[in-house]
Amino acid sequence: MGFRREEAYQKIQAAILSGDLRPGEKLVEKELCAEFQLGRTPLREAFNQLAAEGYLDIVPNKGALVRKVPIQDAGHIYDILALLEGYGVETATRLIKPEHENELRAIQSGCKKAARARDLAAWLENNSLFHGYFPKLTGNVCLCGEIEALRRKLYQYRFITLSLPMYLEKHLGAHEMILTAISKKDAKRAGNVMRRHLMHVRGMLVDAFKQYAWP
Repeated sequence: MGFRREEAYQKIQAAILSGDLRPGEKLVEKELCAEFQLGRTPLREAFNQLAAEGYLDIVPNKGALVRKVPIQDAGHIYDILALLEGYGVETATRLIKPEHENELRAIQSGCKKAARARDLAAWLENNSLFHGYFPKLTGNVCLCGEIEALRRKLYQYRFITLSLPMYLEKHLGAHEMILTAISKKDAKRAGNVMRRHLMHVRGMLVDAFKQYAWP
């Protein structure tokens, strides 16, 4: 039973991250129980786990709904991420070794390949690896946890930002500037570039919502 609960959790999470389940959409227990051949108790356990991780809202008399993050909240999250990830890059730059730089370059190559192919799933994977590399390198578990929790709240905007003009190219350019600063052991510049990068993404997203009136 535990295996099936985990399977339900994984498949629902994947559907949310891919956009197959939209923000505000209700999850129908009867349909999901039939799909996963699962009783309501383990399914609700999966719902509770997804709710604790920020993917769902459990609403009395309504059930489980895909969480909807207002654009204003997304902007505030980017404000905090810019500070935390900037600090993470600064700290990591002081600890970086040649093998770390090689690993980052390999990840950046993956980002470039995904961008050329317009492979959005591969882009998201490699970009997450790039941004997650620095806080992990610091060894600061609290920093890693906070950044991961905040980024989970932004999942519903990931595919929207990827549709914006020149988004991938600007993202790659910021990555290159960060890597250049790291190679020069310029921790302050690396941190500043990361902060500006995330604030630029924030601005692009907020402007796009104003222009296209997305929900």
